[in-house]
Amino acid sequence: MRSAKTQPYATKKLRENPSLKKIWDATRHDVILSLWSSAIFGIAASIMTTAYELGYTRLYLDPAQYSPGYIAFSFVLVLLTQDTYFYFTHRLAHHPKCYRWLHKGHHHSNNPTPLTAFSFDPGEAFLQAFYLMVAVCLIPMHLSVLCAVVFVMTLGALIHHFSLRMFDNSPLGRWLGSWMIGPMHHWFHHRRYNAHYALYFTFWDKLLGTHCHDYESILEPPITDKPNKPLLSIPQQPDTPRPEAQTLSFPVPFKKAS
Repeated sequence: MRSAKTQPYATKKLRENPSLKKIWDATRHDVILSLWSSAIFGIAASIMTTAYELGYTRLYLDPAQYSPGYIAFSFVLVLLTQDTYFYFTHRLAHHPKCYRWLHKGHHHSNNPTPLTAFSFDPGEAFLQAFYLMVAVCLIPMHLSVLCAVVFVMTLGALIHHFSLRMFDNSPLGRWLGSWMIGPMHHWFHHRRYNAHYALYFTFWDKLLGTHCHDYESILEPPITDKPNKPLLSIPQQPDTPRPEAQTLSFPVPFKKAS
């Protein structure tokens, strides 16, 4: 029998057997917003293609134009800058004056699924597409690097919304989970809006005080009558936020959105 610490998790609400209507409404909402986001990213891709043909970007096709070491460096650089950009725009999206029109759609459900991965409000979809448009104009980047970044961004978004435990309870798993964002790390954000804003790495959350260091310990073993069958079950979070999860008043006063 699998131990409780290696079983997948989800939220308490998932154990309450929501009606088919609620499931359908949530699915329909996520699909509609995802279609809007796809359209915005598609427009951004068309703009980048046109800008490339006009010579306004720093994209290149010849691998020999820069060394293989620079290709690897540019890939890491783009991911790190994207992680930084996402952290601060994500915190901005949770500001009470921005939340309802910029980010509320993504938090429509407390139980995120892969369909929620790209369920962005149009404003937020534009913000994330804008980063890629600027990056290709400022950073010399092989086309394969841009494709790899889009692939990592897409795969990461899907994985982060599976609500499954990705890092096992082992020294290696705990080490990876200490600096890489996994599904449980991001699931916690969907239940407590003032924690865990980053995209790939935990660096900014830890540096700026929005990382809940004991979020894993809050998870409880799943409740099931069939112990040999994994059950998606994460308990509802306590009402009192922990000190580690408080946001900072930087760069603008951020408050918990409701």
